[in-house]
Amino acid sequence: MTADAAAPIGLPGGPYDPPHVRVLSLAAAKWVSQPIAVLASLGVADALVDGPRTVDDLAAAVGARAGALGRCLRAAASVGVFAEREDGTYELTPMAGSLRADALDSIRNWVLMLNQGPMWDSFGKLEEAVRTGRSAFEVAHGRPLFEHLDKDVEFRGVYESAMGELTSELAGELAPAIDFSGYGTLVDLGGGDGELLGTLLRHCPDSRGVLVERPHVVERARVRLAELGVVDRTSLVAGDATEEVPAGGDAYLIKNMLHCFDDDTALAVLRRVREAGGDDARLFVIEVVVPPGNGFHWAKLIDIEMLADNDGRERGEDEWRELLGRAGFELERVVPATPPQSVLIARPV
Repeated sequence: MTADAAAPIGLPGGPYDPPHVRVLSLAAAKWVSQPIAVLASLGVADALVDGPRTVDDLAAAVGARAGALGRCLRAAASVGVFAEREDGTYELTPMAGSLRADALDSIRNWVLMLNQGPMWDSFGKLEEAVRTGRSAFEVAHGRPLFEHLDKDVEFRGVYESAMGELTSELAGELAPAIDFSGYGTLVDLGGGDGELLGTLLRHCPDSRGVLVERPHVVERARVRLAELGVVDRTSLVAGDATEEVPAGGDAYLIKNMLHCFDDDTALAVLRRVREAGGDDARLFVIEVVVPPGNGFHWAKLIDIEMLADNDGRERGEDEWRELLGRAGFELERVVPATPPQSVLIARPV
């Protein structure tokens, strides 16, 4: 089999299988996710950049046992991630290419974050989160996610890199899609390494930026903003983005932060933004929006991650409208962005 003839994307269990088989295929998702995570961690995709290799050759290159590595490759290839050729060698597929560390669309760190270490362990406590309202992560590890990130430097690196992987694609599409040039000062709350704010500022040469992040992240942002050529137009504020909301911004950006919180906490953040921005500043909230009905949408599954991690939640458009209204904003429109993200644009009332 070649990369072009790779198996269809999906778990075992087709539409013509009995219902119990289809349910089993969903419940057994770890049979697929964990081998893929192991292959990502070992760097197998990077080892195949120059062409197909035998399992023995790959095992020597990545420091693994050939027999076990081959079984993980076979499982991953069955769902289109990697492909076994007729001569027994393995090669990259487009899906496997996204596991390369240097790929433009890399999701390697996302795969590692979700399937190894603290995040993986917390899902074993999901039932307690459902029963008690206490986050599964805190039950599993004895402390909330963000407190854990302050202590576990190695996992924090994976977590922050995962957040950055998707921000880069979003920033590149958002900048030309929404005209930010009319806003003199853009304030990015919890702006990570500055990829989003920096990209917007490159498209808005007359605008200035303010980025609020935790102290150790601010230094990373300074480097990235310098690479983007906008550090001289950006003020960096080291602090808690849920508490530190600089006044005087013309536009406030909040990306993938409010879904980490329950409604009371999210409302408190929005009210601080309303007070800081006054009666003229626009608010841009970048989140997934849960659609109604029974159809598949990533928002409905990401919502379970939020439930497990920190008792946060995803919200539907009506829920966002109500929450923003309570904070003194009116939701003007929802702009689709890089799937599954949307931009909720709100004005003060």
